[in-house]
Amino acid sequence: MSPVSGRGLHHVTVVATDPGRNLDFYRHVLGLRLEKRTVTHEDPGAYHLMYGQNDGRPGGHLTFFSWRSAAPAPRQPDDVEFLSFAVDAAALDWWEERLDRMKVACHREAMPSGAPAITLQDPDGTALALVGGLAGRGGREGAGIPGAFAIHGLRAVALSLHDTDLMAVILTEVLGYAETGRCGDWTAFSAHDQAGGEFLLHRRGDDRRARLGAGSIHHVAFRTSDDETQARMAALLKSRVGIEASPVKDRFYFRSIYFRGPDGILIEMATDGPGLLIDEARDNLGERLVLPPGLEGRRDELLRLLPPLA
Repeated sequence: MSPVSGRGLHHVTVVATDPGRNLDFYRHVLGLRLEKRTVTHEDPGAYHLMYGQNDGRPGGHLTFFSWRSAAPAPRQPDDVEFLSFAVDAAALDWWEERLDRMKVACHREAMPSGAPAITLQDPDGTALALVGGLAGRGGREGAGIPGAFAIHGLRAVALSLHDTDLMAVILTEVLGYAETGRCGDWTAFSAHDQAGGEFLLHRRGDDRRARLGAGSIHHVAFRTSDDETQARMAALLKSRVGIEASPVKDRFYFRSIYFRGPDGILIEMATDGPGLLIDEARDNLGERLVLPPGLEGRRDELLRLLPPLA
């Protein structure tokens, strides 16, 4: 059985604390669009906020579980995991000035590939990078950010794992990525050149990843075009690396299977459909709280539990 064609990242989910602070940063500082305002399935008393720059189309979403009582994730001096966003190559000076004006600490650095970037952290300590190199594409205007300088979308997730050999096999033989380069302890993979098409893998010297907490990555989800492709990927996972995925879980906007990858990282394979437009018009995404049908009867109760959002 040959690998499927790689479709890249479906979404990356991070743990946040204060949902209002999270919304203010990602919408008003970085200019991302809130494309879905809903709740987590297993803990509906917590928001699940989904940001994107693609008018609700699948691929490259950054999402947050907002657990207000979450303790900060432990930090180590050699932590290198981060999420990167794509911006125009000529936009970095503009972003450095904007972040300085908004009192957001940032630094000029080079990515493992050598691409120029600005690194920063969100209010919960999530490591982020704005990476230049996609000249001329433009982005979605908003929050005082001209389209020429706007973030195009989520570019890549960078994970630091002890067993990078196993993760490389999963990426190339199950998820359809191709290795594109190496630099020291870093290996780059690509599924395509659009939002969410890249994956960076760092080989760490010990086998201990930071414990889950505020600011840390909860799970990484990869795209599958449909149920048939998802089942094929699950079969590849079992035959190539001996890992069995979970039964399918209906997440309303997509259907997902899960497994634990190297160092215990939670990995999801999610279908493109039905998609975020199943219950909201494209122009009104994220403006109101939407609930899966099974939770709609608890709306009044959940509204009492959830903090109000602008």
